[in-house]
Amino acid sequence: MKTAHAQLEVHDRSQIDSDALKKLRAQLKGGLILPADPGYEAARRVYYWNPDTERGPALVARCANTDDVRYAVEFARRHGLEVAVRGGGYSHMGWGTSSGLVIDLAGLNRVTIDPNKHTGRVDAGLSSGEVMRLAGRYGLAPVLGECPGVGAAGLTLGGGLGWLSGLHGASCDNLLSARMVTADGRILSVDAESNPDLLWALRGAGANFGVTTSFECRLYSIGPVTLGNIFYPIREARPVLRLFRSLMAEAPDSFQAALNLTTGERGVFVRLCHAGEGAEAARLLRAFRTVATPAKDTVSRGEFAQLAGGVPTGGPDTSFRCVATVYRSELSDEVMDMVLDRFSEAPPETNIGIAHYMHGEVCRVASDSTAFPLRQSGGIHIRIGLDWKDSAEARRCMLWADEARKLLRPASGERIYANYQSYTGKGTAEAVFGSNYSRLVALKNKYDPTNFFRRNSNVEPRQA
Repeated sequence: MKTAHAQLEVHDRSQIDSDALKKLRAQLKGGLILPADPGYEAARRVYYWNPDTERGPALVARCANTDDVRYAVEFARRHGLEVAVRGGGYSHMGWGTSSGLVIDLAGLNRVTIDPNKHTGRVDAGLSSGEVMRLAGRYGLAPVLGECPGVGAAGLTLGGGLGWLSGLHGASCDNLLSARMVTADGRILSVDAESNPDLLWALRGAGANFGVTTSFECRLYSIGPVTLGNIFYPIREARPVLRLFRSLMAEAPDSFQAALNLTTGERGVFVRLCHAGEGAEAARLLRAFRTVATPAKDTVSRGEFAQLAGGVPTGGPDTSFRCVATVYRSELSDEVMDMVLDRFSEAPPETNIGIAHYMHGEVCRVASDSTAFPLRQSGGIHIRIGLDWKDSAEARRCMLWADEARKLLRPASGERIYANYQSYTGKGTAEAVFGSNYSRLVALKNKYDPTNFFRRNSNVEPRQA
């Protein structure tokens, strides 16, 4: 599927001196990919690939270290190229690709675990699942997301909600330090002593201020957990959804669950993790197992790192995907009815997920103590996902998802989770960052006054 973007790149590339390209190629340890090079089609793709996210980059810089990132940033700045920074490539908006220069961090893939300090130093090219597996060898766990394929750094910089957020807060609450490249090519160390204002901003709005090449995070000792999936026939969706709401409203900090409605053979299913005592988990499981007769039940005691299973390898496949998302302050009867009504008319490629129920420690952190302000207890995140094989189906699938989102959005006071952002428009940055927005504008003026890094939940600098 070709778009106008591909034609634009031919003109853009013609403005780049061939000697400058040769120099950049020689500088990069990781490699440079141009449109005529083998592997370009794979290199330009992101996970959520559709007509809205498709781009034809002028070049893709495969970075193997921080210097590679600095060379790429300096090259883009000199040639006026739009920059996209790609870690895991799971942005719902396709922000990991660009019409200009893509900084691909996949080659930054080292993890150093300090089992005595309970910390991990993580390179920005690693997925959440990879970090979970490596930390698990030491009996430790990071506070990362529920999808193992999502990039660990990008998740953390956007706030980060996951299985352990009830116990230990958001991913960004556990960010201790970072190394990053700024728009002017500086390499900064960021921690509580060095650039503490930037550390505050990285905890939730980090993509706005530079390319984070590695970060340090807290890890937690964790023993056996209760984890797995319970599947039900789709006809049981309403009672299961009601039970989900009632259990999550009183859930212990150690419990998190996500509910999915699918048009496929999986029907309605609940994926869960209880990181506490087995007896408490058993009580919750009894409720799930008696609300309706499960079609399949895979829940068992196991190691937390088992949740890292299914990490994708080899990059995005040839499918097309789109996502529409909504944050609601509560799973009210009205919201529940709208979800079920929309699902009853869903195309066959649809999955509607209700995830990241807000409770526990993540809600006890003051909304202004980090740049991530979404701390309201009882909030839920609704994710409407579709995937398809035939490019001709794009308009139908994407239109349905967009209509569902419009129906589910609140009439006023809308909030947006940065890592779930699926549309832009007037006021979206304020909806993401809330009362922290003005402070972030001041920091944007300080660290990125030209808005060089703008393919993100973007805080625009204030013009003088």
